[in-house]
Amino acid sequence: MDGDALWAAQWAAAVLQKPFVILDTETTGLNDGEICEISIIDHTGAVLLDTFVKPSRPIPLDAFKIHGISDAMVANAPGWAAVGVTVERLIGGKQVIVYNAQYDRRMMHQSDEASGRGYTNWGKLANWDCAMEAYAKFWGDWDDYHRSYRWQRLTTACEQQGIPEPEASAHSALGDCLRTLEVLKVMAKAAEEES
Repeated sequence: MDGDALWAAQWAAAVLQKPFVILDTETTGLNDGEICEISIIDHTGAVLLDTFVKPSRPIPLDAFKIHGISDAMVANAPGWAAVGVTVERLIGGKQVIVYNAQYDRRMMHQSDEASGRGYTNWGKLANWDCAMEAYAKFWGDWDDYHRSYRWQRLTTACEQQGIPEPEASAHSALGDCLRTLEVLKVMAKAAEEES
């Protein structure tokens, strides 16, 4: 295992030594999207939050084709203004692991704006770590052009590591939280094997 892969494995091992939460969202789009589902689990895999969120605009067909969340499914769900309060309480001051943290945090800011909730400095509310960036170093697929490791999709990372699909759907926020936890465990195991 090279130095960057070993760093990533040791990072995962260190993360697993103390309490943390894993957060994931499903959204209405990549650019101007809002959150339509959010889940948070703790370091043991216990579910702290798993809810649909009613966005301010209809869910586009392209987003529905990815995650299968329809307008009918979120019709009676709470809006982000209410859900955001719960999220603040659950992650405030904690270590938050996200597979693509920058994206999910951006969606949280966009959901704040779209819901009229007001600005929350999500970046400073908690200590964020990106499992996707760490896994890219662990997997080690170097891109000469971009001079960085290629990011691997969560489903790809799970396939690469032989992690089965969880009982929760692979394209649900809860399923992605559980898969992220399994990726961390695989990386941490590699660190132990190197010791």
